[in-house]
Amino acid sequence: MTTFRITDIPDTRAKAELFLGGAARVLSHSGMHPTEALLIERLAHLPEAPTSLLVAGNRTGVAAMIAASLYPGCSITCHAFDLHHARSLCRNLAANGLRPDFSHDSFVSAPPDIRMPASDIKPPSAVMRVACTSALPPGPYAAILFMATPGTMTGELILDQLEDIHRNLAPGGFCLLACEAESAPLLKQVNALFGNVSVTLDRKGLLCASAVKREPLARARDFSASFAASLPGGAPLTLRSLPGVFCHRRPDAGGLALAEVAARDLRDGQRVLDFGCGCGLVGLLLARHRSGVRVSFLDSHARALAATRLNLESLGIEGCELLLSDAGTSRTGFDLFVGNPPYYSDFRIAERFAEAAREALCPGGACLLVAKSAARLRELACARFGNAEVVSRRGYGVVRSLR
Repeated sequence: MTTFRITDIPDTRAKAELFLGGAARVLSHSGMHPTEALLIERLAHLPEAPTSLLVAGNRTGVAAMIAASLYPGCSITCHAFDLHHARSLCRNLAANGLRPDFSHDSFVSAPPDIRMPASDIKPPSAVMRVACTSALPPGPYAAILFMATPGTMTGELILDQLEDIHRNLAPGGFCLLACEAESAPLLKQVNALFGNVSVTLDRKGLLCASAVKREPLARARDFSASFAASLPGGAPLTLRSLPGVFCHRRPDAGGLALAEVAARDLRDGQRVLDFGCGCGLVGLLLARHRSGVRVSFLDSHARALAATRLNLESLGIEGCELLLSDAGTSRTGFDLFVGNPPYYSDFRIAERFAEAAREALCPGGACLLVAKSAARLRELACARFGNAEVVSRRGYGVVRSLR
């Protein structure tokens, strides 16, 4: 029996689960998600031992670890869209004796600390990689495992990934998917892509199925969307978004409010940090508003930066940079910080936005954060900067602080 640990709590308190007839034991905090558990149980039943395997929609990395133990010498890639998730995968793999190589899109800068330290880690029995990229790392792969949950993935993103999976499978390649979703629409899409589908489990809200790539995809669909956005009195910009990016297919009202208030502070030639940029809505509007403005676009989601890159190229805006980060940036000297933080986790993420602004701004620089209800955000900003005012705009509150 091989034990895989993905929790730091003692064995006596950890949830222990057995897989593959007792050959694999997993210790976790509260148990494996059913989609990953389904894939693990099917790993030993692949049509043939794969030489290359991709795991998409990763949750913990356990499916990849068990695949590495079952298929020594197999090249295994774990994919994640978000850097925070990619870090978690790297930690779990390293804690179980695997030292993965890490990769990201070539058009972004990423923090160097994502790479795992080499000390105290045994050489892996399989070639292991973790990729945080806007699309699946190019194949071809002999097999691809895919787990999806509508709560963490939009329907469009699932369909987009299924096409990406088909594109990156080798001819005759095997796709094994487990999804927490209504089965009929998904099975229809899988069958349309592959022309074949075999169902292992299909019960309300949970599906496990497999398909084989027989021929190239006849017609690839474009799941991107375009919309117009502008500042008052300014020319509208046509922007593109991608599935999985915040406010796909429409401009966010909070983002527009943030950009409109930020434009009042902006001066020619200033440096702006668009923190949690999404498709780049706020930073792009500001870059076009004043001459010589240089924007650093930062997000933890690889697809957000890919969408921003598309918009920078289509608008012909130069002198900007794309930063993949889930923990701020070491760059300093910014004149303006703009952020539209999420409100979950009891505003802990919003607190990190305020901390990042304090670190990144030059003396006299302005931090602008937006929220539907700005009272808590104002408290956080005031605690960091010693001052905060709320500017009302479009039904939102833009909290403005000076460093």
